[in-house]
Amino acid sequence: MKKLLLSSLVAASLLSSALVAKEYTLDKTHTNVGFKIKHLQISNVRGNFTDYDGLVDYDAQSGEFKKLQAKIKVASVDTDNKSRDDHLQQDDFFKAKTHPEITFVMKKFDKNSKKMTGTLTIAGVSKDITLNTDIGGVAQAQGKEKFGFSLNGVIKRSDFKFAPSSSTVALGDEVELNIEVEANAK
Repeated sequence: MKKLLLSSLVAASLLSSALVAKEYTLDKTHTNVGFKIKHLQISNVRGNFTDYDGLVDYDAQSGEFKKLQAKIKVASVDTDNKSRDDHLQQDDFFKAKTHPEITFVMKKFDKNSKKMTGTLTIAGVSKDITLNTDIGGVAQAQGKEKFGFSLNGVIKRSDFKFAPSSSTVALGDEVELNIEVEANAK
């Protein structure tokens, strides 16, 4: 009898947690997918991507991400230099013809450390990365429920076999990711 009662309580707890979580889609006018990389070891080049989609499942009551999946169109890279952006599409960088999207799929979120771990795929190479999260919160605006958060972290260009190794002097190996998200409840 105790096992049945305990099983029922666990099931009810899981069900109520699932009912509180809510799916959100990205609000592209209030979201920015940005990056920064060293150039010649003396300055930084900043850029962003302008075409992306994502789905977020977030439980505001527990403060936990249940799911985050994102797809970024490589062709939308923008570094304020068309020649450089065109070169980034080539096979020595993003390999846009064969790998037109960058993807991220969350594997886990630790609400205590505010760390999100997931699989990032760039140019056909997948690697698990960990990002810091800053949860802005949930608000009502224009009749919609909105959710805001930031993701930040550093990846190594060499881990994704991104750009020729001869570029190491011209380009730093570390790429800083800075993603600001505002999302609308579905």
